[in-house]
Order: sequence, then C-alpha cells, then structure tokens
Amino acid sequence: MGNSAKKFIEKINEVLSEKENAVVNIINDKLTISVFTALEKNLKNVKEINFIIRDTKFIPKNNEISREFEITPNDILYNSYDIKEKNKLKHFAKAKAMYDFIKNNVNVRKVKPYQKVNGNILIIDDDFMIQGTSSLEIYEKRTNRYDFDTTIKGETEKSQILGMSRIYDEIWNNDDVTQDYKQELLESLEFVYKNYNPEFLYYFTLNELFGDRLDSGIERFENDSEKFKKTEIWNSLFDFQKDCVVSAIQKLQKYGGCIIADSVGLGKTFEALAVIKYFEIRNDNVLVLTPAKLYDNWRSFTGNYKDSFLNEMFNYKIMFHTDLSRTKGESKSGYELSRFDWSKFDLVVIDESHNFRNRIAKYDENDELIMNRYFKLLHDVIKSGKNTKVLLLSATPVNNSLVDLKNQISIITSDHDDAFSEQGISSVGYLLKKATQVINDWEKEGSQKKDELLDNLPSDFYKLLEMMTISRSRKHITNYYGTKNIGKFPQKNKPITYYPEIDSQNQLLNFKNTNSILEELNLSVYTPTKFIKSEKLNYYINKYKLSGNRGGKMDFDTQSKGLVYLHRTNLFKRLESSVFSFSETLKRLIENIDQTIENLNKGQQIEENLDVENEDEIYIERSKYEIKVEDLRINAYLEELYNDRDIIKRIYDETLILLKEDRDNKIHELEKIVGNKVDNTPYNPGNRKILIFTAFADTANYIYSKLLKKFEGKNISIASVTGKGVKTSNKKVKEDFHSILSAFSPKSKLKIEIPQDEQIDIIVATDCISEGQNLQDCDTVINFDIQWNPVSLIQRFGRIDRIGSKNDNIQMINFFPNADLNEYLDLERRVKGKMTTLNIASTGDEDMLNPEMNDFNFRKRQLEKLKEEVIDIEDTNENISLTDLNMNEYLYELSNYVNNHKEINKIPKGIYSVTEGGQKGVLFCFKHSKNDAKPKNDSSLYPYYLIFVNNNKEILFKNSQAREVIKLFRQLCYEKNEVQEKVLKEFFKNTKNATEMGFYSELLNTAVNSIKGEEEEKAVQTVFDFSGFNNNFKDDTTDDFELVSFLVVG
Repeated sequence: MGNSAKKFIEKINEVLSEKENAVVNIINDKLTISVFTALEKNLKNVKEINFIIRDTKFIPKNNEISREFEITPNDILYNSYDIKEKNKLKHFAKAKAMYDFIKNNVNVRKVKPYQKVNGNILIIDDDFMIQGTSSLEIYEKRTNRYDFDTTIKGETEKSQILGMSRIYDEIWNNDDVTQDYKQELLESLEFVYKNYNPEFLYYFTLNELFGDRLDSGIERFENDSEKFKKTEIWNSLFDFQKDCVVSAIQKLQKYGGCIIADSVGLGKTFEALAVIKYFEIRNDNVLVLTPAKLYDNWRSFTGNYKDSFLNEMFNYKIMFHTDLSRTKGESKSGYELSRFDWSKFDLVVIDESHNFRNRIAKYDENDELIMNRYFKLLHDVIKSGKNTKVLLLSATPVNNSLVDLKNQISIITSDHDDAFSEQGISSVGYLLKKATQVINDWEKEGSQKKDELLDNLPSDFYKLLEMMTISRSRKHITNYYGTKNIGKFPQKNKPITYYPEIDSQNQLLNFKNTNSILEELNLSVYTPTKFIKSEKLNYYINKYKLSGNRGGKMDFDTQSKGLVYLHRTNLFKRLESSVFSFSETLKRLIENIDQTIENLNKGQQIEENLDVENEDEIYIERSKYEIKVEDLRINAYLEELYNDRDIIKRIYDETLILLKEDRDNKIHELEKIVGNKVDNTPYNPGNRKILIFTAFADTANYIYSKLLKKFEGKNISIASVTGKGVKTSNKKVKEDFHSILSAFSPKSKLKIEIPQDEQIDIIVATDCISEGQNLQDCDTVINFDIQWNPVSLIQRFGRIDRIGSKNDNIQMINFFPNADLNEYLDLERRVKGKMTTLNIASTGDEDMLNPEMNDFNFRKRQLEKLKEEVIDIEDTNENISLTDLNMNEYLYELSNYVNNHKEINKIPKGIYSVTEGGQKGVLFCFKHSKNDAKPKNDSSLYPYYLIFVNNNKEILFKNSQAREVIKLFRQLCYEKNEVQEKVLKEFFKNTKNATEMGFYSELLNTAVNSIKGEEEEKAVQTVFDFSGFNNNFKDDTTDDFELVSFLVVG
C-alpha cells in the first residue's frame, strides 16, 4: 500500500489494539473492503462505529437506478487496489465478514445531495483523533499519494477532541444534512458475495458487454410523442415493429440515416410508414423513392380510402428510382421533371435501396461526372437538401461485398467518409475495407464456421452496423418476442414442383432446342450502331459524347453486344414464362424488323429502341441514337435482319399452332391445380384463395383470360394485377389496385370480414406486388415462372408467409422448365457470361447489370433446395448477412431482461454463479483496464474478453471464439432463474464456503495468460504492415484484467 495510507492504517490498528469496547466516529469518503480486512483483527475491540459517508457521487438520488452505482475505483467499497485484489477471488469471504460486522456494530449515515462536509475525521473514544485528507483505502504500490493528516491524542488535547465530537454529533443528528444509509450499504456488500442464479449472471455479463448499445429511449420517446402515439399507424404495429420504428427515428435524428433490413414478412413498409408519419407530424417534407413496380403500393396509402383499416392520411411525394435519370417529361405521380425540386425534402425514404448499391462513376470527354441515378440522388437530393435524413429499406442491402453497404451509407452521409469520426470511426471506407479483408481471408481458408469470421471482424465494424442498421430475422422475432401477442408464422409445407413440357403433344417448342436456336440470333434490329460506316463512327461518338469511366471506354460495339444480351435474355425468360408471352414478344420483334427493313429501303432515319419489360436502366440511358441511313452499311444490315426474321418466323409459327390448337401444356397443368385447390381446399379448410405470380404482364393477362374461360360459371372470382393495370371478374369489386387487394385479403388489409360474393379468390400478378404487401388471407402461392432467381420466389412467398397468419399451413407451388437444372442454368451462364466479360472490360468493375445473378452454383443449390423446402431469405446467403453481423438477438433479449430487473445496474463486477451441464470448468469475463491501448487486431468484444477454461487448465474456447462462448454461456444459463442448489453445495464444499478459492484463482491466471498469448500472436501477424510489430500487452499482468464475472460449471 502507499506509504501514507500504510501509516494511517497502522496507527488506527495500534490504537484499537489497546482498547476495549471502543466507540469510533468516522467521516470519510471511503471504507474499502481491503481496509476492513486490514483492521478486522482489532475490530473485536470495538463496541460501536458511527460512520458518515460524505461526497458520494455514486449514490443514486431518490429511487433512481443509475449505472454510476456500479462498484468502480471511485466508489466507497472499492478502489483500483481492491479491483485487482478481486482476481485472487477472496473478496467474497471478505465482503461477507464486512457485512456481518457492519450489521451488528456499525451505524451509517450519508451526507445528502447538495450538502457539503469537507475533510475526513476519525475519533476513537474521547482521547484519539485523526483529522485530514486520508481516505479509508489502500493504494497500489506504484501509486504516489500524499495526505496531510493531524493526529491528536491524550488528556492535554481532550478538549479539542470533545469539540470536534460535538460538531460530529450535530452533523449526525441533523436530518437536513445526513440520512440513514446502513441498509443501502449492507445491500451493496451483499451484492458482492450473493449467490446469483445462472440466468442473472448471464444477463449481468451481457449488460457489461452490450449495455451501452441498448436503445434506452422507447419509454422517453413515447412520453415526448403523445400526438404520434395516437396515430392509426403507430397503434396498428406489433411491439417488435414499434421497437424498430423508435430505433429508426433515433438513428435518423442522431446519425441522419438508417437502413431497415428486416426479413421478408416482418412489415418493413408499415415500419417505414410509421417513421414517415412521425416526421410528417413535425411538418417535414417527405419523398418516397420506389421502383416502378411498387408505385401502386405506396400510392395506396396517400389516399384516404374508406375501406382501408388505416384511417390515416399521408402526404409524402412518390417518385420512381428511374425518375432520377430523367430531366424532362412527367412522372407517374404527375410532376413535371424539368421543374421538380429534388432538394426540398427533410426525409427521403428509398424502397429497395439495394438498387443504389452500385456506384460506377462515368465521365464525359471533358472529364465531367455523368449524373446517373446514384449521383443524381447524392448531389441533387441529399447534398443539396436541408440536412436531409435518409431511410433505406431493403431485405438484401449487402449482396456481393461490403462495397454495397458503403455505397448506401454514402447516401446517408452525403459522401463524407469521416461522418462518424465523433463515434470513433475515422473512415467508413477504411473500416469496411478492413472488414472485407477479414471476410476474404476467411473465404480463402474455406472455413464453413461463421463464428470464426464474426469473432475476427473489427469491433468498430459492429459499431457501425448498430449505428446504421436494423436487421432482424423471422427466427429472431419468434424467439425474442414470442408468439403470444403477435401470433405465429404458419407451417410451410414442402414445395410442390411441376416440370411440364411446353407442348402437350411434345412435338413443338422443345425448351432446350428452342433456346439453342435463340442463341444464334443476331438481333441486329436493336443494334444499328454496329453497322455505322467506319468513316462516320467518330461523328456519332462525338455527337452522343460516348464515354466510359476512367478505367476504360464503352464503345458502340460493346453497347450493341450489351443490348443483344438484354433482348436475348428477355426471349429466354419469356419462353420460360408462357407460350403466349413468348409468342407476343416474337410478334413484336418481327414487326420491329419489318419496320426497320422498310425504313432502310425508304432511306428513313433509324433509331435504336428497346422492347424489354423491366428494362435495364443503364442501357436505356445510352441506347437512344438516331442514325442516318446513308451512314450505314445497308446491305450487311439487311442480310442480318432477313436472317433473323426467317428464324424468328419459324419459331413464331410454332407458337401460333400451340395457341390455336390449345396445346399449352403448362396452362393445362395450372388449370388442374387451381380446380383442385378451389374444390377441395387441401391446405386449410374452406380457404380457396390462390396467388399466382409471373414476371410478365403478358403472361398474367393470358393466365387471367384462360382461367376465366375454364372456370366460367363456377362461382370463382379472379383478378389480374400488373404494373400496367388491374381487372377483375367480380363486378362488386372496384377495378383499382387497393380495392382488388382488399377484396382478396380482407382480414389482413381491412381487419374485417366481408361477404364471400364481395371477395376475390384468385389473383394473377406480376412482381409489382411481390414486396410490401400483406396478403396472408391466402394460403397458396404459385410461381408460374421462376426467372432463375431464388430470392424472387422467397419474396413472392413472403406475401402469405407472415407473422400472425390465421392459416395453419401454407403452400408454395413452382413451375420449373422441363430441363435439367444444370442445363437450364448453364444456358443462362453462356448468355450472361459473354455480357459479364464485356461489362468488366468496359467499366473495369464487376457485372453491374444483375449482381444477384452472378453466382450460378449458389443459385443452383438454392433452387434445388426450394424443391424440398421454403427457405428464409436470410438463408439464401451462404456467406454472411446483416442479421449475422449485428448483435440484435442479444440486445433485444437483454433489453427485456434489464427492463424487468432494474437492480442489475447496481451490481458490482466480480460476481459468480454455479451451474451444471457440459464439461467442468469456468467461463470467465474480463475487462482490459487499458482502454487507450486498444490492440491493432481488436476482437469484436474489446475491451472485454470471454474465456472458457476447463478444470485441467485447458482453454476450450479462446477469446477469438467470443460468439461461440456467448452461445455456450446462454445455453448453460438460459431460464435457470433459481440458484442451482445441488452444484452450489458441492462448490461450497470444495471451497469452504468460497473462502478458499486458490484453485479457481489458478484457472483465472490461466485464462489471462491465454489472452496475452493470443494478443501476442496477433501482434506477430502485423509485423509486415507499415507500423511493424507492436504488442500492446507485453507488459500486462493479471492485474490489468478486471474480473467482470465467472460461471463455474460443475
């Protein structure tokens, strides 16, 4: 101990050793456990101690529970010396002895807040007094502390001692200055040695690890938002959705943005609507940017429909993503784009924000940035706005790499890489680059253990995700919110898969052969630029300022091949969709070729044009070129046009035969399925409803007309919903988007029952309703085409696979092409592979046309899996997802526990519990005391460490396996909310009631040594980086790791 403290304690011991039944009066700011232990031998000579605690900042006011009440170096019972002594594990017995003595021999009062008592004093009987600055604490040897004390003793100074005693009595007896504090002090001591149940210890430790990340503002938020709390949208939400809304609003207010990435079926649209309403109440201007296919969904909430369960008016503006790329014309919502002020919005909500994850900068011949929709959003909407807040909605914000995430965060931060420097993140780009390197190294090692990856990612990476994102899986919601109040997810039946031939007579339009023929088409009608005379080429390049990015130049030839790729892909997809859609596309293609041939023969100007549903916008922006006929190699162009026309005409004639002779085998299979479902309701008694999805409006209208004809007079109501319009056979239902969906799913849409004759039984739809719609009255989804993409199938199914469903079972039915899946995907690989090579060569970047389609083997596995089971969207990513990368599952569970156990914030570090299960040993949690010496390769939990060591002193789980240790911790403790008497009895037997803890102290030293060894290994791995070898732990001892808690597994 420090020299002055040592002399102080020695002097007290010397006086007490000569006393009998002494009375001691004390005013001090400390009475540490270590001092009590140093005085304990002579305290038997004391009859009574009166103790006044002064200047106790740690004492909570009134009944407030405060984190400041934790035992820290500034608290009455502990200082840094005591904290280090805890690692010897003797503090339990010491605290118990101190508790017993104070209970029987000590009276305690504390100085009230706003009252001031200066200086410390100790009076023994009426003949000894020490007055000065010494606290009743022991200091570390390396601590230099100088106290100024005056010792007064003997008969000659008795009058002075009596005078101080009178002042002491005045303070003690004045209830305006002091108040009783004995019970609280005893409670604090009991917290030290108490036998805690395993569940409490688990949550106590979680609170240490993650307590500062809890959103503590829900109760405060509700108190401050009375008007918002009364809105229809707020009161329509489940608790888990309200938690999301509050958290999102707080993130928007604090950081300027938030990404809601909740899984399919959890209601992201309604969460966003609540956020919008909160800001609208504040008179903020709100803009919603949506894909065209979801326009009607967002528009349905802006009208005050009397048949909507939401009796709420929203005033947000709606624009398409693609409107950002346009400078003239009118948006679908009726705004003249040349006059539209993009900068006036306080909040911008971007649905399907993953469409903005690709950021490829392109420049014109003057090296000026070409404003594609990403940069238009960034510059005209965000940077030009008035501190514009940004809410991003996406179930898949990260696809190929963390660059996806960076680009979306850049929208929120107005492209400021240092936006979060105050939060300790100096560069978002560098942090994500660092995290990407960890992910790449993990993938190279070929490990299938996600925990190994998650434990090695930087702690600041998790901080960034928790600041910016809300990402919860369906499993998480079920586990942590339960199903009692929010209902259950329905049981997903095994998918039913059909492989119909195209032709019911199996003679025409063989899928594989037809696709092989389509691959040979030149499709020159879409690429007149390919035939520009060489001497005229520069004229058109300059005219249209054709340029690529700084990494390469996108020329006419590359663009032409890209357009051919798009149209060839469209033909493949339409063939897979339906004979009718394929036939209509071929018909339009022939008409287009005929018109082009006529224009060439007449010498009229040629224009490039597109005829692709869901076109790729990158190419639309670059494809509208007008070319003079005299500038073309006409004969070469005509030769290819006539060649294509002959091939297409032969295939088109086959489609006409199939349609005329009613030989469409796929539609016949669908009619059988629909008939069986409506007649027998096999999945849920009485439920006739079916939702049929297709990628194309042509196919949707075709199916609608065929089903109408097939089931005419059968009392079946059918509707069609596409981005191009709606229609229904039920005359009692208004033909608009909202009315049709409400008639199809009245319980989920209207929250009421309506008569059967006012309902719709079957909807045939495009993907305009594959997201953002709750249609859970229905129990069957039929994917009439699969479009090569498993994610789209899961999103479609998410319309009925929703929490709170009244259906016990739900069914997915898929129509796969009658081709081997390898051949089917290989067909796409060949077509797309050519375009990928072109795109990389021209842009210097990865394939940006359709990034989710890159991994063929991955999608093959997922499509195969979808034949056997309906997987969740987060399970489609075999690497990582945002749900993997955040701590939500622990944070929400912890938040609920802390709300119900307020006392958890009063407990000092160093507590333990005993449980059984698994291998015998101890799970330790430490906190590194040198926060400023943060290691270069810090773990995700730093400055905390979790180590599991068995009774043979073998490390079973290292700190680099922190996530696995947390899972083990939970497994050993969850729902064990009572002290485990059997194993506790054995523990007390072996340790003589926790007084002989030498064995466990040895295990503790083993754990600390493993931390130091692991950190040294990490330091060695950095020897080749720019800063060289740097082991921040080389001089650390056990004393530099504070014991937070330990779980004894017996």
